[in-house]
Amino acid sequence: MMPEMDGFSVLDRIRENGEMQEISVIMLTSRSREEDIVRALEAGADDFLAKPFNKSELYGRVQQTLQ
Repeated sequence: MMPEMDGFSVLDRIRENGEMQEISVIMLTSRSREEDIVRALEAGADDFLAKPFNKSELYGRVQQTLQ
């Protein structure tokens, strides 16, 4: 867990900032409930990976997001 705000708050700030709106965001989190995944994607995340994940899956998702 992050110390001062959670990833959803960070994502909200990124998406609210006009200069940062085009940044791709892949949420990496220990939260894996369906509600968390839907919340992240509705908030503007480009993808979502629940921990634990393997390097090859992360690499593939980063490649897909950047295309």
